[in-house]
Amino acid sequence: MKNNISVFLIIAVMLSILISAGCGGPPVAPVGQGSIPSVLADNYTSVTPAKAPIPVKADRVELIYFHTKVACHCMAVVQDNIQYAVDTYFKNEVANGKVKLTMIVSDDPANIALVEKYDAMFFTLLIKETRGNAEKIYPVSNIWNMTGDDNRDRLVNFIKTTVNNILEGKSS
Repeated sequence: MKNNISVFLIIAVMLSILISAGCGGPPVAPVGQGSIPSVLADNYTSVTPAKAPIPVKADRVELIYFHTKVACHCMAVVQDNIQYAVDTYFKNEVANGKVKLTMIVSDDPANIALVEKYDAMFFTLLIKETRGNAEKIYPVSNIWNMTGDDNRDRLVNFIKTTVNNILEGKSS
């Protein structure tokens, strides 16, 4: 058990260094508004009981963000921007349980089971859509094109648009 934790922490440090080194990269072209299909990954988990009708609109949306205890500035900004988007644009939905934001410290040994369950890296954003009894979980890689202070509006708008589209049934 101690060896697993040691290996996990060594990998965490190495990935943090690699991610920190890439934070100063050039900006990437903006993502088009309402482009939910570009967000969806081919490798998502879908759990649907046989013959269960799937509602068009999502009943609930959960953003699951994995981050390290000590993040470089640009990754800390990503976390802050995700939190800001949820707090600003989904206050009512959070209150009524339609939207949830879960932050998980990925390099905390207590969270190893969650990191493994979601096959998460040290910085990972997942979206979990729930429609009836069906759940779909997928990683969102587009946010890495929106790191740093200069991309706050792009990232906040991306989160706002993505969650709204899912809630309105425009994502599938």
